[in-house]
Amino acid sequence: MTTLAICSALIGLVLGIRFRFLVLVPILFVGSISLAAISMTHGQTLLQAISAIVIFAALLQVGYACTALLRSFVMAPRANRTVPHAAAGVVVVRKS
Repeated sequence: MTTLAICSALIGLVLGIRFRFLVLVPILFVGSISLAAISMTHGQTLLQAISAIVIFAALLQVGYACTALLRSFVMAPRANRTVPHAAAGVVVVRKS
């Protein structure tokens, strides 16, 4: 379960860096189906399979949320920075 937790969090981090929010829905669906199939082939109980799926889903979302929060803290100083406009001498505020 520890390996599953670490891999789920890392996958969430990578998805948070690269994609938007809607990518979580298909990844959760495919991952849940895959974990259910793997659990059945290993002969695990239903409770063990459900707990693996819950751990996967929760840590995938936690990893994604951590990346989103980190991105917002890094981008916040850039969004409020003033840049002088070269042509008219006017200060323009960028909103990214």
